[in-house]
Amino acid sequence: MVRTGDKQGPKRLIRSGTRVLVRDLPEKVRKTSLQSAFGDFGNVVRIELMPEQRTAYIEYEEPRDAEDAAKEMDGKMVEKAKVRAKLMDDRPRAAMDHAIRVQEACLAHLETRAAEHQQRIFGGAARGGTWGIEQSGRPGGSIRFLF
Repeated sequence: MVRTGDKQGPKRLIRSGTRVLVRDLPEKVRKTSLQSAFGDFGNVVRIELMPEQRTAYIEYEEPRDAEDAAKEMDGKMVEKAKVRAKLMDDRPRAAMDHAIRVQEACLAHLETRAAEHQQRIFGGAARGGTWGIEQSGRPGGSIRFLF
């Protein structure tokens, strides 16, 4: 479950698998049009319309209704526009974990290459200084080469 809230009301919980993302809507689509097109699949709890992005989120009471709506309405016409609909996965994303793993793998590769380069150029440890790679303490931070 995801906790949400807006300026108009209190925070509430959204059950996982109850939201449908609808894209490629006509520019001046109304919530009433979406309610009539998507309301046949179950009880619509909320419609969040973003006309500037031609996108809407439609929240159902039951996950099964949202799944049916996404499956049936994908590629259908709403106000003379073919829309794309897909079930939203409201679980938290682990993208940062993936980014950190990629950065660590890249850093390990760079350290290996720097050691090979240092060996080739200096024939061992650099005299009178340090060499290596220094990474800032935060993910996505800068990397400096020290020679």
